[in-house]
Amino acid sequence: MTDPPANILSEDQEDPVASHKNPHLIPRLTALFISILVALASGTLYFYGAYSPQLVKRVGLTTSDSATISLAMTLGSGIGGFPAGLIIDKYGPQLSICMGSIFIFINYFSIYTIYVNQYHNLFVLCLCMGFVGFGSIICFFATLKASQANFPKNRGTAGALPVSAYGFAATIFSIISIKFFSGDTGGLIRFLAFFCGSVTFFGSFFIHVYHEDDEEEEDLAVDGYIPVDNSELTLLSDQSLELPQMARTHSLAGSFSFWGIGERTPKDSENSSILGSSNGSVYEQQQQQQQTFLPNSIQSQSRKPSQVKHITTTVKKSTPGNPWHAIKQRMTDREFLTHYLITAITSGIGQMYIYSVGFIVTAQYYYNKQDEEHDKRAGGYTPIHPDAAKLQAIQVSIISIASFSGRLIAGFLSDFIHKRKFQRLWIVLVTIVLQALGQLILVLNVADPVWISISSGVMGSCYGLTFGTYPAIIADSFGTKTFSTNWGLICTGSVITLFVLNKYFGWIYDGNSDPVTRHCYKGNGCYSGSFELGMCLSGVAFIAASIIIWKHRSKE
Repeated sequence: MTDPPANILSEDQEDPVASHKNPHLIPRLTALFISILVALASGTLYFYGAYSPQLVKRVGLTTSDSATISLAMTLGSGIGGFPAGLIIDKYGPQLSICMGSIFIFINYFSIYTIYVNQYHNLFVLCLCMGFVGFGSIICFFATLKASQANFPKNRGTAGALPVSAYGFAATIFSIISIKFFSGDTGGLIRFLAFFCGSVTFFGSFFIHVYHEDDEEEEDLAVDGYIPVDNSELTLLSDQSLELPQMARTHSLAGSFSFWGIGERTPKDSENSSILGSSNGSVYEQQQQQQQTFLPNSIQSQSRKPSQVKHITTTVKKSTPGNPWHAIKQRMTDREFLTHYLITAITSGIGQMYIYSVGFIVTAQYYYNKQDEEHDKRAGGYTPIHPDAAKLQAIQVSIISIASFSGRLIAGFLSDFIHKRKFQRLWIVLVTIVLQALGQLILVLNVADPVWISISSGVMGSCYGLTFGTYPAIIADSFGTKTFSTNWGLICTGSVITLFVLNKYFGWIYDGNSDPVTRHCYKGNGCYSGSFELGMCLSGVAFIAASIIIWKHRSKE
């Protein structure tokens, strides 16, 4: 006959978690709401396509130079995402957002000054745009971390809100552009400097992390059980049990997990044995831990040290604190490199379209209008027609709404199919096919505004679906302990493909543009070659994704 399990808390003892839960609910909701606003103000990177033709023409640069500027933004937000994650983990969301707001304001205002004074310096413009990218991404990552840490039981919803706001930002700013800054690109850039800088700066005062210290350990047990496995063992005898306490902290240990996925860490699991010990204090700790995390049938067999059996559980491996060790591990992992290739191609194609859509719309607007434009030209600089500028803003809005919808749907859809034993990567595979279809429309469509709108919807939704699904795939495959490092690495992949595709886009566009007006009058002939190359790369991504799906199915 066995003794009944000892109660961790006596009946008259107050649960510290319960006692602290309600008082922190209002600050958590406030932090979530402000995080949405900060994410919205941080999402102006994808709005660049709405004013890029006007900016480069004003300062005397070319379409190829615009591709270099967009690459600088991607370097700031992509490669800059890795140090941003380290800063957020070390100093917390509040200081990180404050830092990002300063980067956003100073550099947007510098771009405004460059525009007004027609300062012809590509390097300075790229430097400013790169710092805008870094400031935006550190603010965005910080809102994600705070939102998901504050709502560990609802990470899907909490994470989807700032992610969607970030993707929806371009739509909001496009509406503002059409309504209040039609024909005034300088005023629009000045507005971005003051508005985005102010929202992120003042928002930083309200965003803190309130979390349970032992939340990760609590989440391992569902209905009192740990998954029991025949191949992996864990040692429970060297840790003491502490009651979780609610406290505000400036840093969440390790890295935040996307959408609550990745608690199971197949890549980082390790084998160890449950061993008995004659030490009384260690034995008591064993009893407490087993009563907390193990089913009653196992508890009854582990009342005495001599009765402790070899039990197997799947747990997360303690990852070394040095991020460079994690980088080395991932960059020698074939599966990680395959994921890196897939995201590099899909996100690179999406970003090329987002940053170049202004030029695509301009080429379609001026299709076969060279004679009309030559009659109007004066000097060498021909401004973009206001109607063309409005069409640019409309396309950016369509992309933004589609990206917002894709990001919002992706998290819930991937969870839905994952619970039904399908791989999340199937979403990515379908997305690659749709993205190739969107590029085919761009290649075939000469100058029909309806088809360009359809292309914007397809390309935007594919971009949103990719970035809405892949964080969960990375968290599931490689764990959450080094998620910031892993995701920061993944985000650098698009820099390479964006550089190649954008430079190729600019080279084709400039080669077909009028040397005096600097407009291209050939419709899809101004850029189709870059999307033909993109379709070939989509084929490579499709094959890579299919290989991973096949390998995982064969393992099952």
